Amino acid sequence: MAQTTTPCPRCHNQMVADVQQVFDLNQDPAAKERLLSGQVNLAVCPSCGFQSAVAVPVIYHDPEKELFLSYFPPEMNVPLNDQQKALGPLISQVVNHLPPEKRKGYLFQPQAMLTYDTLLEKILEADGITKEMLAEQEKKVNLLRRLLSSPEESVSEIIRQEADLIDQNFFVMFSNVQNSYAQARDTKKLQVLQNIQEALLNETAYGQEVKKRAESTQDAIRDLQELGDQLNQDTLLDLVLESPDDTYLQTLTGLARNGMDYTFFTKLTDRIEDADQETKAHYIAVREKLLDLIQKIDAALTEQRQARKAVFDEIMKEENLEQAIMKYARAIDESFLEVANAELQEARKNGDFVRSGKIQQLIDTITTLSKPPAEVEFLESLLTKADAAEIGAALAESQDKVTPEFRSMLDMLLSELEKGPDKDSAEIQKIRLIKTLAG
Repeated sequence: MAQTTTPCPRCHNQMVADVQQVFDLNQDPAAKERLLSGQVNLAVCPSCGFQSAVAVPVIYHDPEKELFLSYFPPEMNVPLNDQQKALGPLISQVVNHLPPEKRKGYLFQPQAMLTYDTLLEKILEADGITKEMLAEQEKKVNLLRRLLSSPEESVSEIIRQEADLIDQNFFVMFSNVQNSYAQARDTKKLQVLQNIQEALLNETAYGQEVKKRAESTQDAIRDLQELGDQLNQDTLLDLVLESPDDTYLQTLTGLARNGMDYTFFTKLTDRIEDADQETKAHYIAVREKLLDLIQKIDAALTEQRQARKAVFDEIMKEENLEQAIMKYARAIDESFLEVANAELQEARKNGDFVRSGKIQQLIDTITTLSKPPAEVEFLESLLTKADAAEIGAALAESQDKVTPEFRSMLDMLLSELEKGPDKDSAEIQKIRLIKTLAG
């Protein structure tokens, strides 16, 4: 990433900033998220702490949507011809990374965006997000800010006044804010959010619907767990046919999809045939819903597998597997590893030992990168010990693992955990004991 120097608008001292001018999703799938987050091309003054945007030309490329955009900051006061000269190398950088067969007509002339906001709006518009939707989102952001800054006794009235804004998108945004404060262990803000959430769930139509669905989901999970060793296709079928609502049925289907095979549906058909007319109609309706849910689940799994297969193919083209893994880290999950293992077996079956060797190297590299640090593994093993005697014995047997890094990790971990509301929990007390015994 390049760097530039610019004067601070407040104190006029020089600021050094990292700048990114090319946002090419072909090379970097996470580029769009960084650009839209507003956390790129920013400079922070080391003298006064002022933060400001750095004016640099930008090229954005999304090959999937055939979207090729350019933005040249007007405040740079560069003539149009000189703008084209400055953008030329950036455009060439994008085009040169594409194989000849993928160099389509839209690449010959990127669409020029007059303002930075227009650039972002164009990107969002390609995702189906209109200006009207953005304006609506801004209203919801302002509502959340208002709720967070208002006295607790005013929350219910504000919610009643703005009930039309409280929908699924608002709850998603609210949940993201909760997660952010939870990660920061800000207990005061979390308590404020908890009070707001209770009001949202109890005093809005959408909130009551969310609450009902959550309770139904928990009921389905509880009922499955309570079956324990008695869980089989017959008892699962009982739960399915007695589902009180669609959310309960959907939860059961998601959790027990593997048990809903041909034999399961044969049993369901038998139940339908043995039922009286009224019950039969209900069972048939349940079967139709169940088949629809299974179809959607299977389609989603197939789509996910295809997406992971596409990532696998891209990684296999790279020479440096570790760099490729870091590049596509967000897509590397259990589904990806299932694809990799299936491809490994196929390569071995076909006698393609070069390919199988590279796939095995890929899997081994992911395993290595995913492995927690030795200090974390050691702490996890100590936390399984029953008492001080067992912990002391384990520490004595593994003195070589009681390193300065291990002690430093304990200090930092306790420092963070003790900021939370459960600072005297059994787990934290055990970590304190480990720290004391480790010396």
